[in-house]
Amino acid sequence: MRQFPKNKLAQLVVKNCENFNINTVVISPGSRNAPLIIGFNDAKEIKTLSIVDERCAAFFALGIAQQTRKPVALVCTSGSALLNYYPAIAEAFYSNIPLLIISADRPAHLIDIGDGQTIRQENVFNNHILFNANLGVENDEEIIKKAIETAIHEKGPVHINVPFEDPLYEREEVEYNKIEVVEELKDSLLDEIPLDVDELQKFATIWNSSTKKMVLVGEHFPDELLQTQLKHFVKDPSVLVLIENTSNVSHSKFINSIDKLIFPLEEDELEKFQPDILISLGGLIVSKKIKEHLRKLKPKHHWHADAKRAFDTFHCLNHHFKISLQLFFSQFFFLTKPTKSHYQDYWLQKKEFRLKKHQEFIDTCVFSDLKVFSKLLPSIPDNSQLQLGNSSVIRYSQLFNINKT
Repeated sequence: MRQFPKNKLAQLVVKNCENFNINTVVISPGSRNAPLIIGFNDAKEIKTLSIVDERCAAFFALGIAQQTRKPVALVCTSGSALLNYYPAIAEAFYSNIPLLIISADRPAHLIDIGDGQTIRQENVFNNHILFNANLGVENDEEIIKKAIETAIHEKGPVHINVPFEDPLYEREEVEYNKIEVVEELKDSLLDEIPLDVDELQKFATIWNSSTKKMVLVGEHFPDELLQTQLKHFVKDPSVLVLIENTSNVSHSKFINSIDKLIFPLEEDELEKFQPDILISLGGLIVSKKIKEHLRKLKPKHHWHADAKRAFDTFHCLNHHFKISLQLFFSQFFFLTKPTKSHYQDYWLQKKEFRLKKHQEFIDTCVFSDLKVFSKLLPSIPDNSQLQLGNSSVIRYSQLFNINKT
């Protein structure tokens, strides 16, 4: 037997979070969410953190989820408190970070009658959420399970809205035996279907016949296998690999300061830079210059590989390989062969030339944001985890070579 909040919906939410090994919950104070606070605080396997401001709480949870790559739950009271989560939810939606938003609500009959601390909470994040679970119906437990499974499987934010009647603070003894469900879920995620080889061969034929190929890596978690697979590409002299600091991969033959390379280019050199084929990977691209360039001088073929979604960032997307990068490359590599070309060598020489000019400019640069970054980034200790905030910070940092340890 164990102490639980007396409210049955709160019991269902807490039990299912435990069953799915949601082990971190960030709570903002309130009274309507008291049953959830009681339940999570009494769960010995769950670490609860209290942060008063909901906006701060949401970004704090986002950081934990980003680092651990596991869902983190957020709990808040009813009313406009919930809306303070929205900036972090939007970030989680576009960055594929699992968040479980659990909001206390007032019963449906108290909505829109002038009752205090009450708004229309159901589906309030609809444009930037993977799943809405509005409780208070017959199949509440199945809806809760579906929400948590979606956060884990599809890697993004989900919203569970829980209406509570008074009283809110009562407890009761309940018999509870944890049911492990995560391993079963993990097994289901391993059943990824490979691409049709004959269909993939058509793309490989186009690839093998091209002398100017570009691989552009957007935002991505550190991944040793991806790092190894991308190294395979630079063995082909017709392939140029472009990365950003948020890509979390590195190699001496990768172009890591994209804007520094292409900003001074004249029109004729930009045409030389234009690829015949572009393969994009990962999430959002920060560089304004590469987006501007590829939208103006579009590649003949743009393919994106990602198990979840493909953004038509350059307005020329031809195909989406809806599959994990690891499986895509493991199949694609066997069908490709190096192509004779000066494309990679030419631009790697340009990269070294730009690096030299950049350093000459920094040495004589007056005190400024740029100068601060030139001093700050080299002073970061090895094996540090660097969190880059808004886009201007990322853009400045991408003008420098950061120690990838």
